[in-house]
Amino acid sequence: MPEKVCRAVLAAILSALLAGCALYPAVQVAGGAMTGYDAMVTADKYLPRDNVEGGSLCIIRDAQMERRLRERLELNDIRLSAHVIDAKAYLVGHVKSRNQADYAIRTAATVEGIKTITCKFYPLPPARQAARDAARDELLVKELSDRFGETKRLDGSDLRVEVIRSHAILIGRAKDYSQKTAALAIAEEVNGLADVVDYISVEAPKDTPVTEDASVAVK
Repeated sequence: MPEKVCRAVLAAILSALLAGCALYPAVQVAGGAMTGYDAMVTADKYLPRDNVEGGSLCIIRDAQMERRLRERLELNDIRLSAHVIDAKAYLVGHVKSRNQADYAIRTAATVEGIKTITCKFYPLPPARQAARDAARDELLVKELSDRFGETKRLDGSDLRVEVIRSHAILIGRAKDYSQKTAALAIAEEVNGLADVVDYISVEAPKDTPVTEDASVAVK
């Protein structure tokens, strides 16, 4: 087949595929429906790994699980902050009842690959108080995040900041215990915080075996 004809055929096929993606965001696989994100995760299982470092691969998997966790919470109308660090899920926020808290935990447990679920839930306040709390908490998050960003002592760490009703929740990974101590000390210096909740893990030495579990911690 002439080269020009081949190019024309390929262009036509590509246009059809792009049009199909625009019209049909769900991909049918073996008789079942799969979202575009699920299709990406499924395809990711079959990608070659020879050129991916182990540390980078773990970060990619955490990001995939975190995105899937947030999507499932949102689809079930669960308004919580969600983070995944080293395959450990953290749920933070307000809940209306114990039943809603249990539902959130069960939803998180459906995400494949998550080893543990740690929860920090607070009772949902009245609407007016919730608005005041949210405005104050937003300022505290900004101040604490700015302080973390200004110091070189936390370089190389992966820290997330949540503030709920003036309670700071620090989630993430530190390179060593001195870095973790520095993060906690900085948080303690922020005026207006009622307390600081520590969910910061420390990277284990490469020769230290890692034990896998599947548990839920509610604090």
